[in-house]
Amino acid sequence: MARRPPTSWFLVWVALAVAVGIGVPSTAQAKWSRPFQFAAPGTLDVLAPELAFSPGGAAAAAFGIQDVDTPGTAQAYLTLRSAGGGVGSAKPIVGAGAILSMAYDGTSLELLTGTSPAKSNLICCSSAEAIQIGPGGAAARPRTLVGGLGGATLGRLVTLADGQMLAAVATERGVWVVQSPKANRFGAQHLLTGGGRMPESLAAAWLGGEKSIVAWSAATGIAGAADPRVISYAEGSRARAPHGVQSAVTVAPGHRIDEVGVAPRAGGATVAWVESWYDKAGAYHSQVEARDIGPHAVTRSLSPASRLASGLTFAGDVPGDQALTWESCTTGDTCQAQVAVRGASGQFGSPRTLGTIDADQSPALSVGLHGQVLAGWIAGGQPFVAAQSKPGHGFGAPAKLSPSTYAADLAVAVGPHGQGLAAWSQGTLNPSVVGAVN
Repeated sequence: MARRPPTSWFLVWVALAVAVGIGVPSTAQAKWSRPFQFAAPGTLDVLAPELAFSPGGAAAAAFGIQDVDTPGTAQAYLTLRSAGGGVGSAKPIVGAGAILSMAYDGTSLELLTGTSPAKSNLICCSSAEAIQIGPGGAAARPRTLVGGLGGATLGRLVTLADGQMLAAVATERGVWVVQSPKANRFGAQHLLTGGGRMPESLAAAWLGGEKSIVAWSAATGIAGAADPRVISYAEGSRARAPHGVQSAVTVAPGHRIDEVGVAPRAGGATVAWVESWYDKAGAYHSQVEARDIGPHAVTRSLSPASRLASGLTFAGDVPGDQALTWESCTTGDTCQAQVAVRGASGQFGSPRTLGTIDADQSPALSVGLHGQVLAGWIAGGQPFVAAQSKPGHGFGAPAKLSPSTYAADLAVAVGPHGQGLAAWSQGTLNPSVVGAVN
């Protein structure tokens, strides 16, 4: 059987440090709204949306519009939703072919965008820029963080304490980090690994205070076809962007790392990954693994090697509550959405099956400030979510968000007061971006 293509992990949502009451609303108990539009139907293809919450409960939905038959035609769009529930119109981000990542810094939204020369017909991106969006939706002047990129680009943007932010960018030419000592004031770029080692995945997380981490897998070879066996990482502080590259995991010869995630763990961090290999009989295997970063750490296998794992998403809060979702399939493409959770002082429990999932879709996941977990998936073209209101409380019954049978690319987020938000593309000939909230 041919290898299932690894799914790039484009989004890691990190909770912001804000004080909220102990009694937060439960995403498992609240009723979800009727679907509403983040973007009206159009004639071009919609690229997967992503979501972000502000500390005050405002939210943003970013997505792209593209003619898939014409390279270099992608255009990034942004829709803002107020804390009171008002949804603005979708606005193009001038010059941006893609929003690689986004995060709120107080009331302002920061975008990490990818750009390419106008009319170049090149696949994004040639540079990565930061654009600040004010509370009213006005965009500040773009600032180039990393130039001279080549082709497909991964990006992560993480909010730290005291108004700091960290941007991480990876292409076939290397992995860069750029840190902002104050809001919207990014400093010089720092190259963590140079060309010749092609990054296949990228993840970043806030570890509490001014501590941060960036993790990635890379290997020598042709971009997109290299076989990485090592997960590398670098940690940062208030004084310095992540530096001092170290190895967190090295898998056995003949095995490769397809996807990588990272989440905070009581001042440290945990990495999770999808590992794949062919056995001596030529059968393909893939498995979800997790390991704390540190001496004497033990690798935990979270899925059976007899099924095919992909679409990994890993998230957590600063105290160390963590959750993992992935797609688990048979060789006949009968697939399930799986989730595994871990309290701040415990270990991962046995994975839970959330429901069947369409083979071409990956599950979505978000972890709130107090360990609330919101998971989403697409089954039969319909969007579903299930939530765990507190660590150790188990997941509630799944909720269907729309009767549509043409939904795809579901994203979810948990807000500062425990509210849930979901967004997905809907339709085929005239696709739109649709959302729901509880």
